[in-house]
Amino acid sequence: MSVLTLTTTTENVTIAIRVKDRDKMIDFYQGLIGFALKQEENTLAIMGVKEKEAQHLWLEESPRAEEYFGEMKKLQQATLTVSSVEELSDLYQRLKEASYPIVQTSYDEKARIVVDDPEKNRLEVVATIGEKEVKNDEQLLALATGKFAALSKYASFQGVHLNVTESQKEEKFLQNILGFYLGKKEATSEASAQENFGVTLHTSNSQAIDMGSDDVLGLEIIRFIVTDEVLTALEQHLAEEEQAFYIDKKKTLLTVYDPVGIEWWFVRKSDK
Repeated sequence: MSVLTLTTTTENVTIAIRVKDRDKMIDFYQGLIGFALKQEENTLAIMGVKEKEAQHLWLEESPRAEEYFGEMKKLQQATLTVSSVEELSDLYQRLKEASYPIVQTSYDEKARIVVDDPEKNRLEVVATIGEKEVKNDEQLLALATGKFAALSKYASFQGVHLNVTESQKEEKFLQNILGFYLGKKEATSEASAQENFGVTLHTSNSQAIDMGSDDVLGLEIIRFIVTDEVLTALEQHLAEEEQAFYIDKKKTLLTVYDPVGIEWWFVRKSDK
């Protein structure tokens, strides 16, 4: 297992998932997790939080893609960080009231809830415990007030666990091509939680991992908002490394595929 981290060069992370039943997935991520449905475009549902324009989750409906439920696919787990244990408690209460299956909870320096969405994409929701005494499910649930009926503006995706067939090849790509460094930097505040994005690699021989993202349900795109300077430097670096990539004529979007077929998007920050 390898852990790699990208810091401070990105301002917002969006995870795009190819899904079979978009409506069922929207119900889960909106009604139970607390995302806001920002927009629907043809087969795409764009989700975020009410207090910000940022896009956190895309759900792209693709009924023809293979399901491979029960097999390891590219995404092992995505990690969503929330502002506090109180926010996590309200989310936990929504899951309990809906009798939604919870895979795991844990409590150390952070409180964690792990669930599988309706199409078996695993989601870990994390909050720093701080001064609150939260050592078990009962103590977490006791903090629920209903104040956080939806995700707050501090909620963000902070990392993913990826299944790969050739971990050294993926690690080399993340380090040498995208600028990740080997090692993990824990967020120490709500602000820094949005600056660091971590990728943990797990080796597997599942046949679904190396299939094209268009052909199998699950993780499809990881998207970052970056400054013009970062986008320009990345374009130059990829050209120097002779790495295949796409950049539009206005130089607002750069995309590149990693060795397992995940598409990494870098979008220039708007001047607005």
